[in-house]
Amino acid sequence: MRVYGSLNNRFDENKNFLKRDIQIGDDITMYHWSDRDCYYVTEVINQKHIKVRPYYVCADHSKKLDMGHQEWLYHKTLKEHNKYLNSVFKDRDLDESPEEKKPIEIVYRYNKWQIKHTYLPENLEGVDSFGRKLIDVFFTEKEISKLKAGKEVYRYSDFGNISFGVRDYYYDWSF
Repeated sequence: MRVYGSLNNRFDENKNFLKRDIQIGDDITMYHWSDRDCYYVTEVINQKHIKVRPYYVCADHSKKLDMGHQEWLYHKTLKEHNKYLNSVFKDRDLDESPEEKKPIEIVYRYNKWQIKHTYLPENLEGVDSFGRKLIDVFFTEKEISKLKAGKEVYRYSDFGNISFGVRDYYYDWSF
């Protein structure tokens, strides 16, 4: 197995720091090459099927630390995040009633966590970024017949290496 990125990330990824079942509000850390992002659980369908949202993270400006050594503040909503930034930076005027992102639905399948993408019958008429009809380039014949019958189609993509029960944001300033 080839080791890549931050060694700290490789040690921590895919660990479950929870000593119980996953619950609403539990923290998740997603490990990238050297960075880490944080999410929290918003819905538990079962222990292998959950919905998550990202934390909105910013540096704590009440502490005087050098660039790259911040204490992080975690906001569950973009409204809280923008309100804090507006209080710190008086010259900015961030929208305090922004539209929130939808939760990300993830499932545990094939020994990894994957994002579940749901396509509805109305997606058949959509176009991709090149202006091509999705029915021509995106869906298989089996999926097209399912969509035409009024059923949903699911596709999956990797969510990444994650750990449950820990919220450990990190941004690598060296890249």
